[in-house]
Amino acid sequence: MAVALIANTDRDWELWGQKNPYFGVLSDPRFLDSNLNDDALQQFFASGKSHVDHVYEVIRASLQPAFQPARVLDYGCGVGRLVIPFADRSKAVVGVDVSPSMLALARENCDKFGAASASLLHLDELNSLAPASFDLVHSFIVFQHIPVARGELLLRRLVDLIALGGVGAIHFLYGDSASAPRRGIKAFIQRVPLASRLRNLFRGLPLSSPKVEMNSYSMNRIFEILVNANCCNLHIEFLTHGKYLGAMVYFEKSSRPVL
Repeated sequence: MAVALIANTDRDWELWGQKNPYFGVLSDPRFLDSNLNDDALQQFFASGKSHVDHVYEVIRASLQPAFQPARVLDYGCGVGRLVIPFADRSKAVVGVDVSPSMLALARENCDKFGAASASLLHLDELNSLAPASFDLVHSFIVFQHIPVARGELLLRRLVDLIALGGVGAIHFLYGDSASAPRRGIKAFIQRVPLASRLRNLFRGLPLSSPKVEMNSYSMNRIFEILVNANCCNLHIEFLTHGKYLGAMVYFEKSSRPVL
């Protein structure tokens, strides 16, 4: 069952990459293929630069005042929205994604915006990266779309890629503030294909658009994984996405056991 679930979620993201890649990254009607224009694309990539600027500001204010990573990994890079500004601020950046179609478009965007030196890898190639080889490992609005058991394993692997003294900045959902009836409706839509298609129609999407999983993580489990990997100096930034409750977790990789 777990293998089928993983295969289905990976397939769903490849479908987004083929049919509505920008909306798959940021679910705003402006970024639907049917609405995309030069102004929308400019806003899309400007939002990526603003996010990366903010990440650096938080790390310098809360963890390392002189933070300037040479090597950066962005997990769940999609079409390159964050890879491009990371490339502007580092010597090397690697973007990783599960969708070949997303990665192909990310390559086009990196070349277009002058980030030709960025490396782009499929998820299957993640294990080709050497442990402790990145100064910053980052992921934003990605883990929420990954089944929790798989996400926890992935978090361990990403932390393993952070060099000693390096920083992680990884986003998780941890709750839903919607009312119980509203949460029930969401669960129903996730389970029933017809309900999911009707929601697509309401949102202006093709009826066949794949569903988007929204998974909440136990922050106790996240902290346990980080502590066991000798991470320290956690800084939490709380974020909301509609009714969903999220947190950007910043931390350092230590050379000494935390416990």
